[in-house]
Amino acid sequence: MHAFPMPLRTPTLAALCLAGCTFIARGPDQYRDDTRALLETKTGSIQACYDEALKQDPNLSGTVTVHFKVEKKTGIIRDVEVDPDRSTAPSSLANCVAKAIDGLQLTPEDQRDGVATFTWKFSPKSG
Repeated sequence: MHAFPMPLRTPTLAALCLAGCTFIARGPDQYRDDTRALLETKTGSIQACYDEALKQDPNLSGTVTVHFKVEKKTGIIRDVEVDPDRSTAPSSLANCVAKAIDGLQLTPEDQRDGVATFTWKFSPKSG
């Protein structure tokens, strides 16, 4: 299975800090990389989602694309939504992936909201 979260675009960072603030302020590339690393902590759960879907269709392949926010100050992933126009996997798999990442917490937190889109590609193991 190939199920690596891949950003479709650089996360958009909303909110600026006024002079004198002390906080972690990631640049777009660092925000993307840190978010990807956080999502990869759920690889086992996402693999379990795919394994369950394979019981219904042993040849299942497809993509799951999700949009979400990373809350400023808390780092919590919120408002996870599956993009049905960019997802080709069955909704049961897509919803399982969304549930697996909802509520994760990026640490250290950032003082800016992050808005991201990630895609997982699923395919059966060859051989």
